[in-house]
Amino acid sequence: MNYMEFEFASPSGNADNMALSVQTLIQPPMNASANKKITRAKGRPDADGTVGREALLTAAIEELRVSSPESLTLAGVAARAGVHPALIRYYFGNKDKLLREVVRQQVEHGQESARSIMESGAPLEEKLKGRLQSMIDLIQTNPHFHRLVLDKIYGRGTDGESEDLLGRITTRGMRLTMSMLHDAPARTVRPVDPRFLHVAIIGLTEFFGAAEPLLHELFGETADMNDLKSRYIDFITDLVLHGILSDPAGPTPDIDKALP
Repeated sequence: MNYMEFEFASPSGNADNMALSVQTLIQPPMNASANKKITRAKGRPDADGTVGREALLTAAIEELRVSSPESLTLAGVAARAGVHPALIRYYFGNKDKLLREVVRQQVEHGQESARSIMESGAPLEEKLKGRLQSMIDLIQTNPHFHRLVLDKIYGRGTDGESEDLLGRITTRGMRLTMSMLHDAPARTVRPVDPRFLHVAIIGLTEFFGAAEPLLHELFGETADMNDLKSRYIDFITDLVLHGILSDPAGPTPDIDKALP
């Protein structure tokens, strides 16, 4: 690289104080190709070929077990998956759509896992227990699941995707409830509105995972949560199947005797 040096002196001739050296760099002409803007080709960003859409959803689910939906970032999910955040944007577009897909996968996987027993000839009691167990396990494993369902599905987004997702999930869930009631020919059930039963089962299971402080207050600090969950599922099963009246025409039962 060449340069020209210019020296300026003050009128007083004090070159030591006022001398100014200016090095003007003279660079060779740049190659035309160097001025060309480099742009990334459209399509899937470069990444490990083994990391795809499902792997990113798994990473997001794992990240949500240690972060709230509000604090979750695409960078955090990408770091957990070992990819660049651009790969998440390629598949999902933004954080909101990523979280919606997380909820969709969790709900549909839960419904699919319950389908075999719901559509079987198993006793009604066994079906109901299995449904309650799977729903409570899902919420306990994913502590922010309920909030995400409220926000991303029941919230009904303005883009129409939430409404479509709600319709699809509701249809599949109702199919499971209908199968539970009617695919057990050995047991006859009285006429009930399956829509109310469907809502009731969701309501009876969604709070248990967050109720640990309340349960310890009620049953003692040393109470085992797994034991309480098992007893709760048995209780709800009996409540749904038989109600709380031992004999509708008989006297009111002594509730105090039911307490330990």
